[in-house]
Amino acid sequence: MIEIAKKLYQFSIYIPPMDFTIHQYLYASNPSILFAAGTAGQAKYILPEIKEILGERELKYIFVSHMESDEAGGISVFKKEYPNVTVICGNLAARELGGYGYDGNVIAKCGEDIIEDGELKLRLFDYPAEVHNQDGIVCLEENSGIFYSADLMLRYGNGVGNVIKSAWSDEVEAINEDRIKDDKQREKLQSRLLKANPKFIAVGHGYCVECI
Repeated sequence: MIEIAKKLYQFSIYIPPMDFTIHQYLYASNPSILFAAGTAGQAKYILPEIKEILGERELKYIFVSHMESDEAGGISVFKKEYPNVTVICGNLAARELGGYGYDGNVIAKCGEDIIEDGELKLRLFDYPAEVHNQDGIVCLEENSGIFYSADLMLRYGNGVGNVIKSAWSDEVEAINEDRIKDDKQREKLQSRLLKANPKFIAVGHGYCVECI
């Protein structure tokens, strides 16, 4: 566990044969939010550290970008410890969460919505995830400037605790057909993202980015 940015804690696994890093993030705001639950095994591993960070506070939200095991596999682990937790996800994921044993609170949103609660202001963006262009979401936490990119801004390499510097516009323009197959969907998302102004990109895989 690493505090990779203010109040943002990174939990990571690096897989050397693939040269690939998988991250989850706890943003210890009030209320708190976990970006990606990880697999069930990862969730069990990081849960004690999350409990230590939050202390007596509850984990209120889990943000699930799209339906893959590294995003949603551990949600039932967290629900067992935090029974009132709410998953924020897209409409497709909301229908499929039961496949990971989750039967708790869900907020299903599309990429034109804003969710405000205490210190949190989440601006959502439709993310046609690369697996069958499924309707996922990514988000910008506007008060902190943290953008959770899920698989959208992926790099290979050991990204544990590592932050690089890059222009936001360069990161957005680098989104290619490997990330979003459909040209029109990709261009629509890029157009929306270029209007945003994040300070930090919390990536699902690889190196986080300090925006310059």
